[in-house]
Amino acid sequence: MNFLNSIAARGAILSRRRWLAAAGLGTLVTACGGGSSDDGVDALLERLQSQARKLVSQGVVGAATGWADSTRARGAVAGLRRLGGTAALERGDVMAIGSNTKAMTACVAASVVDQGLLRWDSTLAQTLPGLAREALPAYQGVTLRQLLDHRAGVMAFNKPEDVAIFLGEVGTDVLTRLQERAEVEDFFLQWLLRQAPVRGTGADPDFAYSNAGYALAARMLRAATGQDWEDLLRQRVAQPLGISLFVGEPLRKGSDQPAGHALEGGQLQPQGLPGAPERVWLEILSPAGAVSLAARDDALWLQWHLRALRGDATPLPRSYVQGLQDLTRAPANRYALGWISHAMQGAGWLLHTGETGGFQALSLVAMDGSRAAFAHSNIATEDSIALLYESVSALLA
Repeated sequence: MNFLNSIAARGAILSRRRWLAAAGLGTLVTACGGGSSDDGVDALLERLQSQARKLVSQGVVGAATGWADSTRARGAVAGLRRLGGTAALERGDVMAIGSNTKAMTACVAASVVDQGLLRWDSTLAQTLPGLAREALPAYQGVTLRQLLDHRAGVMAFNKPEDVAIFLGEVGTDVLTRLQERAEVEDFFLQWLLRQAPVRGTGADPDFAYSNAGYALAARMLRAATGQDWEDLLRQRVAQPLGISLFVGEPLRKGSDQPAGHALEGGQLQPQGLPGAPERVWLEILSPAGAVSLAARDDALWLQWHLRALRGDATPLPRSYVQGLQDLTRAPANRYALGWISHAMQGAGWLLHTGETGGFQALSLVAMDGSRAAFAHSNIATEDSIALLYESVSALLA
């Protein structure tokens, strides 16, 4: 697989912000309560299992579903780890959540802000003066919060066209010539900040979704703490919240983990792992979408959000929770800290989707803290993302 296809299939976590509005998610999810407190645990698990089985019956290779309220967090799985194989998906198997990683990176950033090592309005020039010196003037004043909210004008790098521009300018030999992680990141970020800023379209032209912007944010976090994003993620998110996560494609965790699947030549095919020389370049975008985790852990992650939105004390950073609360008062389709505000039938939701390497994920969290649900698949097609919407809607109905 060449680098253009690799970054499209693995490093490019697609924003479905405007697609969601056009698809009318409000017709899929109702505002009435789901999984009430007097439902038994067995009934909830059967409900989750039924939805996972339904996804498989609709053509998903392997599916995970989950539901949480402030006191319960449950997950279920169905289907296969790999098309054509016989190994069943198990509850402990991890699935890649793609761009749903972004909220975790924002959570890390908030912990650094709360510690006083950075501010939301810390700029590129203040935090990374060496990198900023080589950047266009338009990027000098870009802030940490603008990067996390996709308002920095940074190239997206969620589609092959951006990679084609990069390779067309620097040459394909750069992929093999540079292989040390530090020099790869330096080269890429320096090049990125010499490109003209991009603008969004439609009613919110300041919004321009960018995976590369999260790579820049992670670089700012490292400058402030002396630690890499991956270490910060484990220490400041996974450990305090009691969740287990893996950074990288599930197959990197072990050959017994699920494979992602995507259409190739009209046929659904298992996706292999990128190797040298592409892998080190793809890892630059890890803060935008490299987390894999099991259903139980995604349910716990969402449950902490419910508790925070209800006003309970949680290990989530104070400024992250404040950002979520601000988002509950924002207009529909506003993006902040790895979440999108979504309004329907008089109720508000936090929403995000992720896609990477033949995996897809969708999460919805009620802004009133009542309930949350998600669905994962190890297949990524236009049809499968719609099936995930339907599954989550049924769990929240």
